Amino acid sequence: MAMKVKEVAELASISVRTLHHYDEIGLLTPDEVTSAGYRLYSDANLERLQQILFFKELDFSLKDIKNIITDPSFNPEETLHMHRLILLEKRQRLDHMIATIDKTVLHMRGEIIMTTKEQFEGFDFCQNPYEQEARERWGTKLSNRQTKNCITRLSRILKLWPTK
Repeated sequence: MAMKVKEVAELASISVRTLHHYDEIGLLTPDEVTSAGYRLYSDANLERLQQILFFKELDFSLKDIKNIITDPSFNPEETLHMHRLILLEKRQRLDHMIATIDKTVLHMRGEIIMTTKEQFEGFDFCQNPYEQEARERWGTKLSNRQTKNCITRLSRILKLWPTK
């Protein structure tokens, strides 16, 4: 089922201009362009757009995304699995920070006492280990802000990492 650029933009919550830009740089070229100049996107185009948007969520550059998804060894299913793990880790961190905010509000109201350690629970500015694994796997450079806490967390999480 072919979709016009405006329909795809609305579906994916991105701008028409973004889709035009992706086409211009060869990141997402529609399968068909009508004689009237309408870009028509196929289901395969939509799957590729989804992958692009997942990588954008992880702050990959468009150039890196293009290199990754055009690589012959690119495996969309494996990539989706990695994206899922990254997002689960992110959700866990956010849930922990929300709990810290809730406790801080109660502390400010004088309803509970928080230790200084509790005031900073949930803050972890180390890279998400899955994100790091994804960047290493796909060749994107990371800024190395490794600390003992990051290494400990990475070791704990990698014990759960599925192996082939």
